[in-house]
Formats: sequence, C-alpha cells, structure tokens
Amino acid sequence: MDTNYPKMREPKGPLPTSTGSLQPSWQALAKKVPKLAGQRVLAIHAGDGWFCRYAVNHGAIAVLGVDSNAGAISAARAVASSDRLRYRIMPDERLGMLTGPYDVIVGTFDLQRDDLHAMTQQLADLLRPGGHLIAAVATQPESATTIEIKDLFSARLTIEQLFQVSAAKLVPSAGVHLILCSRVRG
Repeated sequence: MDTNYPKMREPKGPLPTSTGSLQPSWQALAKKVPKLAGQRVLAIHAGDGWFCRYAVNHGAIAVLGVDSNAGAISAARAVASSDRLRYRIMPDERLGMLTGPYDVIVGTFDLQRDDLHAMTQQLADLLRPGGHLIAAVATQPESATTIEIKDLFSARLTIEQLFQVSAAKLVPSAGVHLILCSRVRG
C-alpha cells in the first residue's frame, strides 16, 4: 500500500481519555467505528480531542482532528501529544482544503447548523475507496419525523447502518441523536 505517512513512533503509553464522560456523542461513535488499527482517521468537530486520542490508543497510524473552535483545539493540544496526532483549526467551509485519503472519517453534526449533505460530498472526496464515514447527527425532535435519511448524505456514500442513540448523558429534549455508518462507493 502506497503511504504518505512516515513510520510513526508509538506513544510512551496510552493518551489520556479521562474527558470521555463529557463527550457522550463521541463515546457513542467510538462504539460504532470499524477497527482503527493501521487506519488514517479524520475527526470532524473534534472538540477537546477525546476521540482523536481514543483513535491513537486503538492503533490509528495518523489522526487529524479539526474544529472551528480555536479554544477547543488549544485545549486538545494541551491534553496530549503524539506524532500520530495532529489538530487543525478549520471552519466547515474550508474542509475542501484537506487532502486525503482517509480510511475512516468520524464526526458530530447538528442539523440546526450543519449542511450535512454538502459536507458529506466534500468528505466523500477525502475517503479512500471503501472508506467509512461515521456521523453522529443531532436533530430537533419535531424535525426527526420529516427527515429523509437518504437525503442527508451525498449520493456517493452508501448508508450501511443507522442507529438511534439513547444515552443518559444525551439530553433527550435537545433532539434525536442518530449515528449513520456509511461507506464511500468504490
């Protein structure tokens, strides 16, 4: 396999994931991702970087966490470092500037503010053929009955699984939480 990544050294121990209890959407996503060992991972709306550290701890060879919140990225960088882990401050409108390919793209999205269809079109371009996009999508309770799931994602992605998430830490009144697992068409 042709690779753009040099041989990375292993971290001296697991990266801290103690903030996981504050990240219920990311914890739910972590339960649905494919095997991360040997994979190149992109985390969209990475927040404090919990999932990025989780991915490194589970064998990802390269992880990039992006978020538009400079404070969140600064906090993520302060928690832990690894030569297999990078963070970038980037608004959603600039996702087209990223280069791939990635094996796995994971992200949290809110239909109140994110144009998921447009974003998944860009993200599909970053996936290697057969790569996975796993998205946690928060909707408003009243909109959940009118959502056409097939219209949320780019036609270049095939939705393989759909899960409704129920977790004590996810506030039910904030909306319906879905996880969509998809694969880019080869």
